[in-house]
Amino acid sequence: MESPERSRGSAAGRPEFSLVIPCLNEEAGLAQALESLVDDYVRERGEVLVVDGGSRDRTREIAGRYIERGWPLRLLDNPERLQSHALNIGIRASSGAVIVRADAHSLYPKDYVRRGVELLWDKGADNAGGVMWPVGETPFQKAVACAMRHPVGVGNAHYHLGNYSGWNPDGVYLGAFRRDVFKKVGFYDPAAHPNEDAEFNLRMTLAGLKIWLDGTLRVTYFPRKSFSSLARQYYLYGRGRRYTTRKHGRMTSWRQALPIALVAGLAGCFVAAPFFPFALAGPGAYLAGLAVSALAVPCGARESRGVRLRLPPVFVIMHVAWALGFLSRRDT
Repeated sequence: MESPERSRGSAAGRPEFSLVIPCLNEEAGLAQALESLVDDYVRERGEVLVVDGGSRDRTREIAGRYIERGWPLRLLDNPERLQSHALNIGIRASSGAVIVRADAHSLYPKDYVRRGVELLWDKGADNAGGVMWPVGETPFQKAVACAMRHPVGVGNAHYHLGNYSGWNPDGVYLGAFRRDVFKKVGFYDPAAHPNEDAEFNLRMTLAGLKIWLDGTLRVTYFPRKSFSSLARQYYLYGRGRRYTTRKHGRMTSWRQALPIALVAGLAGCFVAAPFFPFALAGPGAYLAGLAVSALAVPCGARESRGVRLRLPPVFVIMHVAWALGFLSRRDT
């Protein structure tokens, strides 16, 4: 039996779902993302809202070409630039019974939107989606991709590991939401940037709403291309998580405490080392553990020596930058 929300839609002049895509200077990826997302199912039953934060490249021109081709696409402006504002603008301007959240710099598997929408109804979920599946092109990107699918890099985060399907209070990557979710818990919180997705999923969980993760639904994600850009990314991730932790008065997983304990422990070892040289055994053991982990990369691929050599420093950047970002943020 179909859900009442599912049975209405394009037949009644209203889209069944709205696909919301924030973007800012995404000329390199927007066309690929749209081509992988928008199939006959989307064109016949949905609407696409591209919310632009003032791009200075060809992003808006690319979106305009699809409008000229007759796609059900609208280009909206986001004067605040941040992704969380773009999502809120798109949701408020949408009219579908389901909101499908997407990014402009990812590639999506066949029938991605249909599968996400159907999971909502079939599982009785409030949010349903898949996993982030990093794919690299250069040796450095491949090392980052491995780290982002490795327990040493992401702990037990199922929406990174892709090893689980079922109810997951931690959330999913992106996701498809019943529209009434936003009436129940509100919209995305811009102050949580760039942790707004995790903060929103936490509010859903605290409100008793249900999140379904399909580990087979893999969205291709392209990692950062340099150590400096990776460090900045994880520093900002840590700052966003600190805001979420202070706002809700809790950490949601042990994996969030480990980088902080690690950095505190390493700092203590280096401070003590002039007086107790054996204290350097702590950092040495940490680096040795990372080297062992690099030799047993569970990425499902035979990675080259160059990738494995880059993996330990990538782990260090992810752990330390995240922890420093977490510790540096003071506001609530």
